[in-house]
Amino acid sequence: MHLAPNLLGTLQIVLSAAGFATMAIFIKFAYAAGANLVTILSFRFSLAALFFILVLYRRGVSFRLNRKMTLSLLAMGGLGYGSTSAFFAGSLHYLPASLSAMLLYTFPAIVSLLSFLTGEERFTRVKGTALAVCLVGLILTLGVSFANISLIGILFGLAAAVTYSVYIVLGNRLLKNTDTLLATGYICSSAAIVYTVTGLATGSLQFSLPPAAWFSIMATAIFPTIVGILFFFAGLKKIGPTSASIISTLEPAITVLLSILLLGENITLLQLGGGLLILCGVLLLQCYPDGKRN
Repeated sequence: MHLAPNLLGTLQIVLSAAGFATMAIFIKFAYAAGANLVTILSFRFSLAALFFILVLYRRGVSFRLNRKMTLSLLAMGGLGYGSTSAFFAGSLHYLPASLSAMLLYTFPAIVSLLSFLTGEERFTRVKGTALAVCLVGLILTLGVSFANISLIGILFGLAAAVTYSVYIVLGNRLLKNTDTLLATGYICSSAAIVYTVTGLATGSLQFSLPPAAWFSIMATAIFPTIVGILFFFAGLKKIGPTSASIISTLEPAITVLLSILLLGENITLLQLGGGLLILCGVLLLQCYPDGKRN
């Protein structure tokens, strides 16, 4: 069955959100099992990079790119996505997973502003309304208490949102004529090198960890990295950065569901209502998907 580009792009972003939704949970599991931030990120990106390299090799895809594109992708991985991951994982040291997710998901508003300022997209009333509905739903879904919140954790969370927004907008421009799988391989490899070298240089890279820690680290490589990144970039090419980022607000709703299933947390009527609002915002966006500049 052939799907329209907008619908296919939407489904790909939804699958990406489901993959990314597991990030906070598995990082919390890894921390609880004794792993530190550098170890988690080093092995997460190394395992993902190995996967992408093997797939590219089996498909016979050339690894060669021009110098400008190579440097751009390496910067996106080491400085862009790598920084976002470090800030987000750092925030989880100080904040509940739900609040870390809320701070990260201020990024759709930042992406919309950046896309408008750079002339990438028009900020229409429909997109503004969809964004507002999703953000209200996000707040209700997470249901966070702001008592006794760590300032350092909040700064880490906001830094993750800002770096991720820049990463998305730049990625949309750079990857229009680049193979998604090849670009992802470069990005993960760059991030893996940065955190592995950092861990070895500082002596913070851990090798003796319990099975629970290794399982959680492997899970961060598979679901939020391989699944999340691949489907996000694939959908990003079809529907643009603002639409992609708004649809990605499904991620915290999925995180809440996973928390119920895996952590035994309870969901309130407000959270249920918030999840429905997020879905309404996504549906509104898909009914009126205009906004790209020609």
